[in-house]
Amino acid sequence: MFKKKTLVLTALVAVLIFSACTSSSINSNNNYFYNGINFGADRDASFKKGVKDACNTANGNYTKNHYMFNNNKSYKDGWEDGRLQCKGN
Repeated sequence: MFKKKTLVLTALVAVLIFSACTSSSINSNNNYFYNGINFGADRDASFKKGVKDACNTANGNYTKNHYMFNNNKSYKDGWEDGRLQCKGN
């Protein structure tokens, strides 16, 4: 009887330990973080450039590629999202 209880307790502890070691869902979706802000999953290089430029702007260093802003929807979306999210950070 003692061996059975020990085996059950050991199995339960192992399950608890291994379930706590699963990876975080934050990074499992390939999310893009900038300045500690999550800008969502699967962002392309243009979006990321827009976010970086907008965050620089939000911090007082106006940065915008006007050609990309007017001709690249992904850059524009990143710039607008970055401007709103980075404002005040």
